[in-house]
Amino acid sequence: MPSVEETAYPRLKSNPSPEALGTLYTPTDKEIALAKQTVRGDLPTVSFLVLLKTFQTVGYPMQLSEVPTSIIRRVASSVDSQLTPEEIAANDTARTRLRHVKTIRQHLEVRPFVKAARQVMVAAMETAIETQHELVDLINVALEELVKERFQLPAFSALERAARDVRAAHNNTLYQSVSDALDGGEQMQLSQLFYCAVGETTTLWHEVKQEPGSPKLGELKSLIERLRWLQPLQLAGAALSALPEVKRLNFAAQAQVLNANQMKELPDAKRQTLAVALLQRRYAQTLDDIADVFIKRMRRMHYKAKEALENYRIESQQRTDELISKLRQVAIAHSTDGELPARFAAIGCVLGDDPQELIAQCDDHLAYAGNNYLPFLPKFYRSHRAVLFRFLSVVPLYPSTQDDSLAAAIAFIRVHRGSRKTWLPLTSENSSDEADVAPAPQMSLSWVPTKWWTLVTGEKNRATVPTQVHRQYFELCVFSHILLGLKSGDLYIEGSSAFGDYLAQLISWDEMQDYLADYAEQLDFPTEGAAFVEHVKAWLTDKIEETDEGFPANTDVYFKSDRLVIRKAKAKDRKGAKKLKKLIAQRMKPVNLLDVLVDTEQWLTWTKHFKPVSGYEAKMEKPVARYLATTFCYGCNIGPSQLEQSLSLFDRKQISWVNQRHISDTQLHYAVESVVNRLYRELAR
Repeated sequence: MPSVEETAYPRLKSNPSPEALGTLYTPTDKEIALAKQTVRGDLPTVSFLVLLKTFQTVGYPMQLSEVPTSIIRRVASSVDSQLTPEEIAANDTARTRLRHVKTIRQHLEVRPFVKAARQVMVAAMETAIETQHELVDLINVALEELVKERFQLPAFSALERAARDVRAAHNNTLYQSVSDALDGGEQMQLSQLFYCAVGETTTLWHEVKQEPGSPKLGELKSLIERLRWLQPLQLAGAALSALPEVKRLNFAAQAQVLNANQMKELPDAKRQTLAVALLQRRYAQTLDDIADVFIKRMRRMHYKAKEALENYRIESQQRTDELISKLRQVAIAHSTDGELPARFAAIGCVLGDDPQELIAQCDDHLAYAGNNYLPFLPKFYRSHRAVLFRFLSVVPLYPSTQDDSLAAAIAFIRVHRGSRKTWLPLTSENSSDEADVAPAPQMSLSWVPTKWWTLVTGEKNRATVPTQVHRQYFELCVFSHILLGLKSGDLYIEGSSAFGDYLAQLISWDEMQDYLADYAEQLDFPTEGAAFVEHVKAWLTDKIEETDEGFPANTDVYFKSDRLVIRKAKAKDRKGAKKLKKLIAQRMKPVNLLDVLVDTEQWLTWTKHFKPVSGYEAKMEKPVARYLATTFCYGCNIGPSQLEQSLSLFDRKQISWVNQRHISDTQLHYAVESVVNRLYRELAR
């Protein structure tokens, strides 16, 4: 059940600020004249003005007894009235209230909440329900439309009932559409999830509901098996994909909290829709886990290659020093006095009898120059190659942009997976030893970075059109760019959640044109291209000038060595704050934390903000007590390993045995229940 605080439903502050009292709740001369023209007497005049000023703020007539006393006093003082708030609040039952409300509506040009207003409210909710799901969002949309159409706002309960009815009707339509997309065999396949097979003690639905843990590097095989098990259960995909993402996630959350027996009690259409939504969610999570394993493997390979480069530099430091010494001797020999043949002879003596070995050492050193750790990758790639290709075989990868060159490269390495050649030709002819291998596709290598270019193509000049690629380095380059593509969104995994096509969630150009005029009107910017550019330039210019004007007085921003430095702002010391804090600490009596939680819950009912993931009411017993126990554990940063010790803090007399070193799951369960029961008794008291 949504609370008023969660929505934009207007309410009066219990303690308005002096500025608000002066601007919002002080009647103008025109309003005072209207009150004296409408009513006679001190009490009716003040009551009329209080009703008018609060109506202006909240958009509906309030009971005078619910108006804060500070507002009533401000209104009374504006007309030199000595009436008390209690006397004014007693005027709620006056017969003239309806006439006053009618006059106020006419003055404010606000229409009453009648049948036309209800139609506007329901129509706004029916439009919003296409993309929204939460009752709070539906209520806020309806409030905005009612204010825009100048209607008096209804009671909050009326908004809540309308939102529930609209959502229920829309969800029933969605349930039926998904159910209609399933044939008889698929419906039977879903029904089998909720019944135990012969010889089994749990249903397949229990297996579906299991939350996956954090994926580990060695779990790719089990993840692939789970993916293949879930793949035949991806039913009514077209009907489900037509639903907004927020509704699919909510349906999956509802299904997650229901066991097999509870699912069987639901209507057929709803049960099938919730089951299909959760199955799709689990399939997407499995794809996400597989992609995470791939990303972890690739990152670990690059990390190990960087470590290998650092170790190589340490180990080859002596050889590097020798090369530098040789270079120094060559420079000295070249700069000596004498004829050219004598200089060359001196240089030859420095280089020795085998200069090719020296050249090879220089080539080895240059291969790793500029932090180029890529030549070390093949050493770690060999043990991961089969796993990486298995990833390509089960994960549907697609480009999210018009550039499909990386997709062509992925197809190329998959075609030549079984090849043992070092260099693969980039021709349309069959370049593999196997007769059944398809011809290699013609590819563009413009996406290959400069650091990879020489390793992949063997060419040092990018202007040269390569005719072959190094098989191992090219595979490494492709897998590394799959990692970058998944992180940037240039590649997406069909059916995935974290790595899905984000462009599919954007509105189309046609929809954008329909909403553009209203959006531009709300934000006050032009829609024509040239005018929009000028608008942004003017806005940026104003912001730049405003920043420049405030820069000399800004002590948190300064230049150092021609670089802008932003210092973390220091907290302002309030006068007397330290003294007040010290006095509070001296006078504060030690209080049990559980007593604090119970008392504040009874005063503020703050656990009303605790809700299940599905967004519906909790079905557990004594939910408030369990919320308090959970809050205590999280607030004290208590983990599972410390639960036994922490439970003794709740009630040392009742469950002091929890401090024992060994405790069974059953004993722990009863310990938690005793804590919850104690909290429940405290709340009831």
